[in-house]
Amino acid sequence: MAVIQISKVQVRRGLQENLPTLSSGEFGWSVDQRRLYIGNGTLAEGSPTTGVTEIITSVQLGNLQSNITLLESNVSALNYAVGTPGQTIALLDNTTANTNVRVESSTTNVIDYQISRGTDYRVGQLKVSQYNGTHIAGTVVYEDDYTETASVGVTWGFTANANAVVLQYTTSSTGDNAEFKYYIKSFA
Repeated sequence: MAVIQISKVQVRRGLQENLPTLSSGEFGWSVDQRRLYIGNGTLAEGSPTTGVTEIITSVQLGNLQSNITLLESNVSALNYAVGTPGQTIALLDNTTANTNVRVESSTTNVIDYQISRGTDYRVGQLKVSQYNGTHIAGTVVYEDDYTETASVGVTWGFTANANAVVLQYTTSSTGDNAEFKYYIKSFA
């Protein structure tokens, strides 16, 4: 007949400030902070570092989720969106034209964008910073900061009237239309 023995297994525990050095694979529980640790072992055993590794518990996961939600709401408040992320326009090959991208604010505006043409692409940011809502017509001051894998053959320009600034483009002839995805943000 088999002998059945019930054993109680406990881990080292105590206050966070008194957490002892843990042996390789040994658990330690911080009773006041409700944090769980495991000993890393030694470098000779193959551990990349000595000391302890914290094991995430549901308490830390809940705190982490609260911080992520708070961060998301702060970022959302910072970047008031005028446009919808991922709006797309086809930029016709070998064309000069206005797009339907309009900046209708007197604040600094940023247009995050991506242009793809075949396997080439450009990712950038247009900053319209001199429009003050009083232009009748004329030149708009802007910056274009971008990186690209190869030239996508698109250059920008802006026109202004009393109501808005309108993005213009000129494309070179490559035989392929380009796809322009953008997202407009405003900053006071």
